[in-house]
Amino acid sequence: MITAEVLTDGLNVGRATDLTVRLTNHGAGVCTNIVFTLRLPPQVSAVRGSKELEVGRLAPGESCSGVVRVRPLRAGSWTAGANFSFRDPRGAACRIPDFSASLVVAPPVEEIKVPPPRFEVALATPVLAHGEWDILRGSLTNIGETPIEWGRVSLRGPFTVDPGGTFVELVRLPPGGQEPFEFPLLAGEAGREVPVHVTAVCTGKAAQRAQISRRFTVQVSQAGKVGSGQIRILYLSANPDSEQRLRLAREVRDIKETLRKSAHRERFELDDHGALQPRDLTQALLDHKPRIVHFSGHGDEDGRFIAENAGGGQQPLPVAGVAALFAEMAGTVECVLVNACYSETMAKALSEHIDYVIGMRSWIGDQSAMDFSVGFYQALAAGLAIEPAYRMARASMMTGDGHGRGGEVPVLFRKEH
Repeated sequence: MITAEVLTDGLNVGRATDLTVRLTNHGAGVCTNIVFTLRLPPQVSAVRGSKELEVGRLAPGESCSGVVRVRPLRAGSWTAGANFSFRDPRGAACRIPDFSASLVVAPPVEEIKVPPPRFEVALATPVLAHGEWDILRGSLTNIGETPIEWGRVSLRGPFTVDPGGTFVELVRLPPGGQEPFEFPLLAGEAGREVPVHVTAVCTGKAAQRAQISRRFTVQVSQAGKVGSGQIRILYLSANPDSEQRLRLAREVRDIKETLRKSAHRERFELDDHGALQPRDLTQALLDHKPRIVHFSGHGDEDGRFIAENAGGGQQPLPVAGVAALFAEMAGTVECVLVNACYSETMAKALSEHIDYVIGMRSWIGDQSAMDFSVGFYQALAAGLAIEPAYRMARASMMTGDGHGRGGEVPVLFRKEH
């Protein structure tokens, strides 16, 4: 014996809902040639799926199902019928003329509308190097009331984007959350206001899709490129008697040798000033008018570079004083490297006036400091810009460490234009 059921999770006026027709063999033998054609009342309209279910055979205990999507037109209790027939285990034709199923349709319900995602994008990189691979960084912020389930950020402009990163996909972002993104790119057009068009597409919890496009401008210049023009480097070192002895003479010798062996050696000039005292700093900057200033020695946990006094003891340089001095030299000094422990504070202060400043977040070993310095000037001598040279130097320092550590110690700050 074959029985039929019409199942639903509930019907409401105007809402599309699935009706499931299930046929089950409750007998002891195989039934064949089963045909079930659902007849819907006029108050319930079929919108998708077949109302006819045909099954070749059903063994004892087996079931099969079909689905019809309907949309009720009126509230009330309505009756569905069917043309229902099959052959029993003896092959005799059986017809069920009185099949009926009650369809109770409730009034329409007001669906809770989930607002679409709302978000904004911003760029964090105001300046890009021209003719060099650089990184454009930004972020997407969820300013809506619902989570963002998925997002994609892409950009276009007068530059070449790394083929491996023409777009960035974002993961789930709660309300108020912010997700950073970055694009490796090669800027092909210089200028103070080069356009960057950023497009972001996000989907919300109910699969709503929203898209925004924003136009930004960035400065693309040769400011960070040292592949042309004369580069004067002022190397300032101090090694007070009260501090652990550093191999500063070895470091400056290796830097000079690196520059001497480079293909562009005629572009570099290095002025070496050891046993630095506070009064020497101003005079050295005025005398040499360097483009790159390199501090090498010790630093304290307050971020001060430790210079020497007249007797060879230590005399820390106040961060505010050094920053004020470099504010007056901002027209000629392009990059400052403070290769000393705990120099992040000084580097950050100097970056308010100088385009590129490199410091150290924490303690750094003597050999690691030398590896970083030599790697930095190797990259500059090869024609790289400041920022790629910094990344190359950091990698060189990690390579020199037997454990590949220390990559998080150097930090680069860029002046906000």
